[in-house]
Amino acid sequence: MMAASPYNGLVVVEAISDEAADALVLAAGMAGRILADLGAKVIRIAGRDRGFDPALDIFLGAGKEHRTGADTRSIPRNVDAMIADAALVAQIGRANCPPLCAVLSMFGGTQFGAGPKASAFTISALGGLLAMVGEPDREPLKLGGQQEAFSLGLSVYSGLAAALAAKDQSQRTIQASLLETIIWLNWKALPLDAHTDALPSRAGREGEWQILRCKDGYAALVYQEPEWPRLKQALSDPRLEAEKFATRPSRLLHATELAEVIESCFQGMSRTQIQALAKYHRLPLGPVWSLEEALLDPHNLARDLFGPLKNAAPGAKAPKLPIGWTGGGIRHQTEENGNAIAD
Repeated sequence: MMAASPYNGLVVVEAISDEAADALVLAAGMAGRILADLGAKVIRIAGRDRGFDPALDIFLGAGKEHRTGADTRSIPRNVDAMIADAALVAQIGRANCPPLCAVLSMFGGTQFGAGPKASAFTISALGGLLAMVGEPDREPLKLGGQQEAFSLGLSVYSGLAAALAAKDQSQRTIQASLLETIIWLNWKALPLDAHTDALPSRAGREGEWQILRCKDGYAALVYQEPEWPRLKQALSDPRLEAEKFATRPSRLLHATELAEVIESCFQGMSRTQIQALAKYHRLPLGPVWSLEEALLDPHNLARDLFGPLKNAAPGAKAPKLPIGWTGGGIRHQTEENGNAIAD
């Protein structure tokens, strides 16, 4: 028999002020959704209509109790934890919030709860993430979906999970900001900043990894140095044996030409054929699938990556959340075991 979910009996309120950015609503929704899936009673207090896709509201609202009116009169007091933005917490007063409170902000550090108005897009630009996406001669591209906000939501949940597992259950405040989350996602730029004048950026056709055309769509060319011999063997194109492609520095110098050679190989193959080739030669090549194709992919089906959604129409499916529960137990943090561990 499966053990009780880890947060059975925990009551959490999720509320974001009307003045807060959309990204904070989505981040709080993701953190609350994870807690709800793991057994907590999550009371989601909706503010103004944000114009989100109805499917997004259904996904983030699954398994929660829904109320309206994110103001000081509608916030339940007798709850265990709260997920809210800094403006709402300031309005209520920290002393009037639950003992455990996760506070969200677009900016961190000395600007936590302050700073100019911003969106997930502008915060991504400020954090350097947009410098990694798209072609160098085009305008910056927004990341697909809600990756920035959902990453913040996962950070919020991680902070709450650590606090809930801690031995000390006194009043605790967790601060999480979108900008700091974006900087963490783009972490490779930080150590390089002290050692190079050229930080990682959109390289386009001069990049080592590429999205290339194939017979019926696109596939990602991704490989590490030790995989180069296997890639040459898989493609069996004599042009790849040229001296200018013999070493990694030389391949980087001739990256545009190398991409053209490999793309010409890909254009004779379908995405399914490229996937089979990659599996056989143990290469991390990645066909670009549509959502419909991803739902029917045998690997995704075997992993049960998409599952039924609570409170949704029959047959509706959604991706699994990044945190799951196997039915074991949780040990609280002690001096002996260090961090809390989910068995």
